Amino acid sequence: MSIVQTLLVFVGIPVLVFLLLAAAVFGKSMVRQPNRYRPGKAWDYAPRWYVAHPEVLKGPATGSSTAQGGASGEW
Repeated sequence: MSIVQTLLVFVGIPVLVFLLLAAAVFGKSMVRQPNRYRPGKAWDYAPRWYVAHPEVLKGPATGSSTAQGGASGEW
C-alpha cells in the first residue's frame, strides 16, 4: 500500500463522511435563509390575536355560563 492510498483511506474517508454529515445538517439553511423576524427588522405583517378556541367567539354573548372554576380547571 502506498502513502497516497493510506492517506486516502485514513484521511480522505473521514473528511468525506464529515462533509456529508455537515451538508445534511446545514445544507438547507445554507441555500435558503428562512423568512423570519429578526430583532431590529421592520414588522410588515398585520397584527394577529391567538385564540385557542375560536368557535367560542362566534357564539352569542350571553351572561350565563356553566364554568365552575376552582382547582379542577373547569372554567
